[in-house]
Amino acid sequence: MDRRSFLQATALASFHALAPKVATAAQGASETPGHAISIHTDEVKGPLPHVWEECVGSDRAVVGLREQWLTDLETVKNAAGFKSVRFHGLFDDEMGVWSGGKAPNFLYVDMVFDAMLERGVKPFVELSFMPGALASGKKTAFFYRGNITPPDPFSQWGELIRALATHCVDRYGIEEVSKWNFEVWNEPNLAFFWSGTKAEYFELYRQSAVALKSVDRRLRVGGPATAQAGWVGDLLEFCSSRNVPIDFASSHVYPDDPQKSLFGEETHYAFEEVIPKALAMLKQQIKASKFPDLPLFLTEWSSQNPAFITHTIKSCIGLSEMMSYWTFDNVFEELGIPRTFLNRNFGLIGMRGVPRPSFNTFALLHQLGDRQLVSDEGPLLATRRSDGTVAVLVWNLIPQDPKQRTSMGDPLVQTGATFATHGESKQFTLQLQRGHKRGRVNISRVDADHGDSTQAYQKMGSPAYPTMRQIAELKSASALPEPEVAHLDGNGQITISIPPNGIALITTQRV
Repeated sequence: MDRRSFLQATALASFHALAPKVATAAQGASETPGHAISIHTDEVKGPLPHVWEECVGSDRAVVGLREQWLTDLETVKNAAGFKSVRFHGLFDDEMGVWSGGKAPNFLYVDMVFDAMLERGVKPFVELSFMPGALASGKKTAFFYRGNITPPDPFSQWGELIRALATHCVDRYGIEEVSKWNFEVWNEPNLAFFWSGTKAEYFELYRQSAVALKSVDRRLRVGGPATAQAGWVGDLLEFCSSRNVPIDFASSHVYPDDPQKSLFGEETHYAFEEVIPKALAMLKQQIKASKFPDLPLFLTEWSSQNPAFITHTIKSCIGLSEMMSYWTFDNVFEELGIPRTFLNRNFGLIGMRGVPRPSFNTFALLHQLGDRQLVSDEGPLLATRRSDGTVAVLVWNLIPQDPKQRTSMGDPLVQTGATFATHGESKQFTLQLQRGHKRGRVNISRVDADHGDSTQAYQKMGSPAYPTMRQIAELKSASALPEPEVAHLDGNGQITISIPPNGIALITTQRV
């Protein structure tokens, strides 16, 4: 089931607790023979820009007024280094921006943006959805009823965008706002999100881009923010033929998106390769356009599988200048109020601020250096930090059975039996060449036994409504333990075992 089907199919169904589905992921798994990988610690392959930290997604603008959301935002900023947050619904009626008067009201917008900036995070401004007083119809999406119809008239939408840009520049200064990104709408190629035509979306984009640039040419605008890698080439052709500004192209890809929709034919790439293959296709479309150097932003993708996350990021190096994970938080109400504590909603952080394994995965990714080292091929990212220490992330990704359908590449929505049957622990022998013959290393892990509160939740009886004490225990159980300390042998080698879909970060200690 792809993410959009998941959204619509579960809109009328209750969420199911996940605890029974995860606990057996590593139980009973045998171990495969070792995999030897050499790492040349003094040979730099090239830079490693942390494109996965440029942005992260969230539910909608109004939840930025909640204490839990703000606390969780501060948590992910400190642990994972995210630089900006993208969310829907900036113009929803619950934000009070436009009620049909003479001027828009940005009081709630200020409250959200101010709180983000105070925490060191910039807004990634998705321009959506349609204010009711400006809408041409009454079609809505989600529990919170975001209006998805075109504006009437289009020119007034342009005036609203101009007013927003002027207000932000006056309030925060052009030096600050010129570093933001303004993205026009969300997934307009799906009727679920846009009731208008493609031509009407292009006009919406034109009005938005012209309005932003009329305030200051340095303001950055892009789109089409489509699902399933759609419309990118078409929007670039439109902008070229109509002389419409565009500063970045953006789209969304989920690993279980229908491949016929993504690639235009009955292609059968492995589940784990769908996202990088789609980005490579979009990159070619950009290079073939009149804007060959335009940055490509992946503004939605997701998984709760630590190994899938790291594999995908490595596979997308050089293909996208931004990978915005959807979402950072379980303060998430697209489908209504969550009905279970351990639920299937998106989010690096779960209910009541309890981190998930995906959160700890991004925390370890943040500890990688900004230089990629030369190494043998394998499931790892070998890096060097600015202080000279070596940081190597290794993972044991279990390829998904083609018959198994999941939402967002998420092992938590598969049965534990599936992973117990197909998943095996794997040994990795890393050899650090040159300069690291001996010494100690630190090892941090994310798997069913490290950085995962699921077993603790089960042991306390999987309570529907955990007490405050139990929530504190779950937070403690989900925290990454102190790194293990291990020793390189005289040849600079270390051997570690990684459970199915687990990851491990190995870092050298400074002498």
